[in-house]
Parts: sequence; C-alpha cells; structure tokens
Amino acid sequence: MQIADVLPLTPLQRGLLFHARAAQGNDDDVYAMQLDITVTGPLDAQRLHDAMNNVASRHPNLAARFSEKFDTPVQIIPADSVVPWRYLELDGQNPDVEDQVQRTCATERAAVCDLADQPAFRAALIRVAPDRYRFVLTAHHIVIDGWSLPILLREIFASYYGQRLPPAVPYRRFVTWLADRDLDAAHAAWREVLDGFDTPTLVGPPDRLGAGRRHFASFRLSEETTRAVSELARACHTTVNTVLQGAFAQLLMWLTGQHDVVFGVAVSGRPAEVFGAESIVGLLINTVPVRVRFTPATTTTDLLDQLQSAHHKTLEHQHLALSEIHRVTGHDQLFDSLFVFENYPVDTAALSSVDGLAITEVNNREYNHYPLTVQARPGDELHLRVEFDADVFGVGGVGVLVGRLERVLVAMAADRGGRLSLVDVLD
Repeated sequence: MQIADVLPLTPLQRGLLFHARAAQGNDDDVYAMQLDITVTGPLDAQRLHDAMNNVASRHPNLAARFSEKFDTPVQIIPADSVVPWRYLELDGQNPDVEDQVQRTCATERAAVCDLADQPAFRAALIRVAPDRYRFVLTAHHIVIDGWSLPILLREIFASYYGQRLPPAVPYRRFVTWLADRDLDAAHAAWREVLDGFDTPTLVGPPDRLGAGRRHFASFRLSEETTRAVSELARACHTTVNTVLQGAFAQLLMWLTGQHDVVFGVAVSGRPAEVFGAESIVGLLINTVPVRVRFTPATTTTDLLDQLQSAHHKTLEHQHLALSEIHRVTGHDQLFDSLFVFENYPVDTAALSSVDGLAITEVNNREYNHYPLTVQARPGDELHLRVEFDADVFGVGGVGVLVGRLERVLVAMAADRGGRLSLVDVLD
C-alpha cells in the first residue's frame, strides 16, 4: 500500500480504537455505521461505482488504516483510496430476498471492523428487483460521523449526475487545528464545571462490560408538545436542544435518585475558525459531559440558565478527549447515557433526478456501547430514537421512559417559573 499521509488520531478516534480493540474476536460490530438506501428507477451501476471512487479520492481519510505500532496510534491514509465495492443481483421473486440483503449488510459491517488491514469504508449495490436497488454504505464510526453522511450522499449523487464538485476540504485541516488547542485552558474549564461531582450517573450496572444486546425503538412527540418545546426555547432565548437536555437530565434524576447528574452529549466539532469545516467529511464529533444540579427550588428557567452557562464555559474546549476529562477531574467514569440532537437530515428529494431515479427510503443503523442513548430529530413532530441495551431496558420500559420525558417537557413548557421538584413524572 502506498501511503499519502499519516495523521494522529482525534480524541474520539482514540476512544473508538480502544473499543474496537476490546471487541476483537467477539463479532461486535456496534460501531459499524450503515446507510441502507432504497433507489428506484434506471440506475447505472457502473456510473455509481465510478462516483463512489471519485468521492473516495476527494476524502481519502475514509480509507484510513489504523496502526498501533508506534508510540501513539496513527491513521495511515493510502494513496489509492478506492472503495471496496460489491454488486449483487437477487431474485426479487424469492421470499428470502430481504434475508439475503441483511446477510450482505452484516458481512459489510464485519469487514469495516478490521481497522488494521481493511478500509473502514465500503459500498454495496444490491439489485432486488427490476429498477429497484438497495445501496448500502458501511463505515466504521472511527472514520465518519453523522454530520458527514448528508455531505457524502450529496457528493456521491452529484458525481453520479455529472455535476462539478467544489474542491474538497481536507480532513488534515481539522486534525491540525486540534493539535493547536490550549490544553491547559481546556483542563481548567472542565475541572471547574465538574468540581464537586462525586457519584457517576449510571443507568446500567456499574460493573457491566461490553455493549450487551442492542435494540432501538422510535417514538414521535405530538405536534402540540413539539410546538410547546419550541416556544419555551424561544421564550428563554435558548435552543430546543437545550430544553431537551434539561428534560433528559430530569429523567436521569428519576432513574438514579441522584440530584447531581451527568450525561454525555455529541458535539459537532466543526469550529467556525476552521475554514470549510461545515463540508469536511470525516469524524469531527466528540462526546463530552453535561452536568445538571437540582435543588427543591430549581425552576425551568433556572435549569435552562444552568445548562446555557455550562455550555458557554466549555464551548471552546469541547475538543478535549473524554478520557482526558476523566483524568483531570479524577473520575474513572462519569456517565453511561448519551443524548444526541440530530440536525442533519438527508434530503432525499435533492438526491433524486428528473430522469426517474429516486431515493425512496433511507435507513440508518448506528449504535454505541452505552446502555441508553436518546437521539432527537427536529420536525413538526419531534422524532425520538432510543437505542438501548436490552439486558438493561425492555422495549416496554423504554416506552415508559419516553412517556415520562414527554410529561416533563409539557410541565416545563406550562410553567417556566414553577418548581421542577413538584412535577410528577409518574402520572
């Protein structure tokens, strides 16, 4: 393999490499992200293959190999960044066709988990019927984040349609920016925010190892609740994301019985000072802690002010590795739950063409090792996807949690000055 570049790992990449190493040999593909895209119409498989290779050459970091042979782990960027490609034709009349698709998807996920010797990004095109295809993109999370997926899809289909693409923004630009951060200032900021925090906020067993059996469930909050949340955010000069974090913190308080709680959030990691950061394809996100303290007198306004204040204190320091935050604050663990606000929808209409080619469905498979993750996606009705460890939570239990989360949101919106300790989530 000819080498084009060698880059250090970002903070989250270091954590993901640790989890990948720990999962070796047990068929754990928990961090294999997969987009399953249904395409209908006159698709040219070779043109799509060429488009994939064109986009891969624009973002060679997607084909990185990860080596631990040096003092610190590195990602090796190959000069030839061709994407591994599979094309299959299945008999659409066969009742087992969906099983065959899922077996192919599982094989693709397993392949991207070999981070040392195989590219961490692959593509498969499966013809399931005349003029009907499943276009499956699979990547280990170590090379790409959710914010990058719509960018990647736009570029693939723009290339397929023969459109000219602007020059790509190299991933190295972000990695170089990271290396120039003031670590002392970051350490001080996180020590201040987490000062006095004693007990990790754990919704799963404290001694649990591994990711467990992964399941997910999807829910929608009513239009009325969604409007109320948006109006509350506007009235308090904050964001819907912050309001949802406040409600999630109350849910954790109820689950754990603790009044000083911490949970993880995914931050985009796309700083304004990095020119072109909004169009970089790669892993830029990071996971950082959010702390919330409740007293019997805490109101909705107090809660949102507290979240906003902590956010402003740490905004310039969200690049710091979670393991480093643990180290400088003296904790082995802070949390085992995650909240994600997804504001990067895939515009399927924009990817379709006038000649009959259409994207009719996009399914995203993405898990992590935490026993509870709530992903919120904005819309006329807030969409919640809850990923959970089935050995910790049952599907019915997750439904109860979401019902209580909605009751908290309704109570917050109904009385900004009311004490949250009076909210009964068990009604």
